[in-house]
Amino acid sequence: MLLAPSRKFVRRWRRAIALIPILLFATRLVAEEPEPDLSWIDRQAVAARMVFYLTDRSDRPQVVLIKLAIDVAAPPKAIWDVLTACQIAPEYVPNVQSCRKLEVVNGGHAELFVQVIKPVFFIPAFEHVFRLDYTPYTRIDVHRVSGPIAHLDGTWWLLPQPDGHTLLVYTLALDPGFPIPRFFVRATLKRDLPKVLSAVRERAEAPR
Repeated sequence: MLLAPSRKFVRRWRRAIALIPILLFATRLVAEEPEPDLSWIDRQAVAARMVFYLTDRSDRPQVVLIKLAIDVAAPPKAIWDVLTACQIAPEYVPNVQSCRKLEVVNGGHAELFVQVIKPVFFIPAFEHVFRLDYTPYTRIDVHRVSGPIAHLDGTWWLLPQPDGHTLLVYTLALDPGFPIPRFFVRATLKRDLPKVLSAVRERAEAPR
């Protein structure tokens, strides 16, 4: 003869079932938020207020990979406010003529923006739409949505340091989608992106 489960057993079983979505969500967060690899960074150069960068080759012929790191004497929130203020991007990002917000998505955890870019003199200005995914105040992921740019994936890491500063790390994989030699794209990124990080630092460190 089968015995009916006790009420105490049923209550425990229901609590266990209820915990499954929470545990799955927590596991997913851990899987999606790995710590970045920082072994490539020259810490002495960064401590000397330099923008340290490293370029690499991709398996895809036209994609250029670049990683940059800079020390910022400001908390992550101050840097976050600069990086997410799309409207001021033309003030310090070369070749960006305008930037405006299009839409808030994913319950406020992401936003869509449209930029007008004039990359080089022989290519007309064009619009492209990109998405920022937010993990306040630690990480911002950048992804292409639409436009001529063929591939755009980047991540900003805002990593607090023991001295109260923030290590700002940016990784980017880019295929501009135009018939431009990869060495030219790489040289342009090596010239322009350190200027961008320096400008972000200057604004984040400015008195408020």
